[in-house]
Amino acid sequence: MPSVKLTAVMVERIKAPTKGRLEIMDSIVTGLSLRVTEKGHKSWCVSYRVGSPTVRRLTLGPYPLLDLVKARDAARSALQLVERGIDPALARAEQARAEADRRKDTVEALVGRFITKYAKPKNRDWRNTERIFDRHVLPKWRNRPVDSISRKDVVQLLDSIVDKGFPSAANHTLAAVRKMFNWAAERGELESNPCLYIKPPSKVVERDRVLTDIELVAVWKAAEQMGYPFGTLVQMLLVTGQRREEVAQMRWEQIANNTWTLPRTRTKADRAHDVPLSSLAMAILSSIPRFTGPYVFTTTGGKKPVSGHSKAKARLDAKSGVRDWCIHDLRRTCGTGLARLGVPLATISRVLNHAEGGVTRIYARHSYLPEKREALEVWGIYVDKLTIKGGRNE
Repeated sequence: MPSVKLTAVMVERIKAPTKGRLEIMDSIVTGLSLRVTEKGHKSWCVSYRVGSPTVRRLTLGPYPLLDLVKARDAARSALQLVERGIDPALARAEQARAEADRRKDTVEALVGRFITKYAKPKNRDWRNTERIFDRHVLPKWRNRPVDSISRKDVVQLLDSIVDKGFPSAANHTLAAVRKMFNWAAERGELESNPCLYIKPPSKVVERDRVLTDIELVAVWKAAEQMGYPFGTLVQMLLVTGQRREEVAQMRWEQIANNTWTLPRTRTKADRAHDVPLSSLAMAILSSIPRFTGPYVFTTTGGKKPVSGHSKAKARLDAKSGVRDWCIHDLRRTCGTGLARLGVPLATISRVLNHAEGGVTRIYARHSYLPEKREALEVWGIYVDKLTIKGGRNE
C-alpha cells in the first residue's frame, strides 16, 4: 500500500469511500495509517510485528479527538515498545486492567487496609482513628474510587463536619485522612495525597471544662439510672481519672490486690501504669456481673470491650441535663478535684499517668503507689459523700 505525507488539511478533507473502507499510510511515521469508513468515520491505527512475521494492528483512537500530531506521537510511542520486544496491544490491555483495578479500589477498602496494616500495629489509639473514619469519612466516600478523591473533596468533607458544630472533629479527621493517603502514596497505591496544602479548618483550643459538684452529682445519678455497662463505666471513669479507652478495655486479670495494672501496650504514655482502686471503685467493680470473657465492661459476654459510646453519652446527657461536656472532662474533673482536696501536683500527675520528660522521666523511678492510693481514696470518699448528699451549689 503506497504511503503519503499526511497533512492536517489533507486528513480533514479526505472524503469517505463509496464502498468499503479507505486506508491511507503515513510516510512520516512508518506503520501509521488513517482509516476512513463509507460512513465518514475516521480513525488512526499503527501496524507492527513483534516476535513473528504476522502483522498486528493497534487502534490508536478516532479523529478528530486524535489529530495528526497526536496520532504520530501515539504511533511513535507504540513503535518504541515494539523495538523493546513489547507488544503495545498487550501493554495497553494490561494498563486498562490496572486502571480498572484502581477504579475498583474504594475508599472503604483503603481504610480497611490502613487500619489493619498501619494503625493497629503502630497506634495504641487506633480505635479512635477507626471511629473517625466510620463516623465522618465512610458515610460520604465509602464507594468512591480512591484516586477520585480530590483536594476539593477533602475541603468539602471538613466543611461539612465544621458546619455540624464539630470543629475539633474536623481537625482530627484531616489528620487521619492525611496520614492514610500518605501511607497509600508511600506504598505506591496512590500517586499523590489530596490533603496536600490543606490546613486544619479550626484553631485548636485546649479544653478547660470541669464539672461542678452539682453537675457531677447529676451525671452520677444519671449513670446509676443507666446501669451496666455504660453507666457503670462513667462512674469508674470519674473515680479513677483514667482515659476512656483504657477503662473501657479494662480486663479482670489486670486487677489484683485492689490495684488495676495497665500494661505498657494499653497506655498513651507508653509505660505500665498502676491505678490503686479506692473503696468506691472496688464497690463499683463488685456490682459488675462476671462473664466468661476477659473484659469488665462489655455487651458481648466479655468477649469484646464495650462500644457505642456516642449513643450512650447522648442518653446520659438527656438523663442528667448536663450540657457542653465530653467524657474526657471526667478525667479533668478528677484531677481538679484532687488538687482542690490538697493532693500535690506531682501525685496528681502520677495518678493521671501524664507523660514525663528529661530528668523526671529518666531518674524519677519512685512508683508513687502509696501516694496515689491515698489520693484516690480521698477522692472516692469525697465523690461518695457528695453524691449521697446531692451536691453543693457551685
